[in-house]
Amino acid sequence: MIRVFIFGISGKMGQILAHSLPDDFVISGCANSSRIDEAPSDVIIDFSSAAATAKVTALSDKLGCPLVIATTGQSAEDNRLIKECATHHAVLKSGNMSIGINLMLSLCASLKGIGKCEIIETHHAKKKDAPSGTALMLKSAAGAQKIHSLRLGSVVGEHQVIFGLENETITLTHSAADRRLFADGAIKAARWLINQPYGLYSFNDFLSSEKHHSLFHSER
Repeated sequence: MIRVFIFGISGKMGQILAHSLPDDFVISGCANSSRIDEAPSDVIIDFSSAAATAKVTALSDKLGCPLVIATTGQSAEDNRLIKECATHHAVLKSGNMSIGINLMLSLCASLKGIGKCEIIETHHAKKKDAPSGTALMLKSAAGAQKIHSLRLGSVVGEHQVIFGLENETITLTHSAADRRLFADGAIKAARWLINQPYGLYSFNDFLSSEKHHSLFHSER
């Protein structure tokens, strides 16, 4: 049984994660904005916010367990704390826990520089940041010149990366149909991370170590 500590359990993604755990995972402890219920754990999954970075890394040190960080917007000091934590524990940090998006990032990197590139990203009307953290990751990977952000209805998330050549275009598209996909990605990453030596890992490190065909099967 894998004991998982959920940081940010009262948030939308924390709740989805709690209800998406496979049979061999058990919630050992949790934290929200007002309290931390500590317990021996095999891995921490953080779906809170960058503001909690100091608390999350301190908890990883205290419990002596690996840490999956699924938040964006970290400051330089936050990133320093994460790197310091990774000198003692395995830490995986990614701004997006979608397997599809991370495969898309690799494709964008392979196409970078072939022509003009722009991104169109669409999220639900209540999303506060524009562009999204994912769009910024895609921009960096693809070398895109512009990001066009749409905030409409209840769209979970859609990203289009368009490469314009002289007489043709190449479009990469990813659509998220359910937020549970982010929880599933974090669970798969956590299962992998607990067997890794200390160090700072990306989601791509996880993808590179796994056979792609096995990543799309449900954890349940």
